Amino acid sequence: MEDHISAGDAAQDGVENEEPKGDEFEELWRFDDDLGFLWELGRRLERLAVLPSLAPEKANALERAAAALKKLPELTPEINLQIVVTHCMGDPDFSESYSYLIKLDQQGVEIRSTGSQYGTAVESNSFNLESLKWYADGHSEQEGNRDTWLERLAYALTRDYILSVTDESGNK
Repeated sequence: MEDHISAGDAAQDGVENEEPKGDEFEELWRFDDDLGFLWELGRRLERLAVLPSLAPEKANALERAAAALKKLPELTPEINLQIVVTHCMGDPDFSESYSYLIKLDQQGVEIRSTGSQYGTAVESNSFNLESLKWYADGHSEQEGNRDTWLERLAYALTRDYILSVTDESGNK
């Protein structure tokens, strides 16, 4: 599923955090100092979920992703979804495209950004920017800066972009 979103569609509502309590900590993802960043990402996904032009199934998937991120470090059973925001800019002579991936499943959380450049006077070029993964067993792999990734995503969300959502979660 893909939707082309205009910059004017963006909403700016925020939602309070809920912290896990009691025996909800039985199965935990461990993200140490990254929880604040992942919770902020959840808040941004909530803002996307309320766009009036968004299909209901996409809005529901975004809400599930936001809830899963905001309840970390508690594991969300049967979560399996992927969100990609793609922002293109330029003209026929030179253009750039940037994609921002958010993937949540039973193995953990992954965020990644990639880009490509192409034009009549330059050779096409694809490249990786940030790649950050947090695994359910507690370790992480990080290439690049998570805050830079979030800034890039925020920029893309103020422009025209394409939103793709794939939700294969067990409890839709």
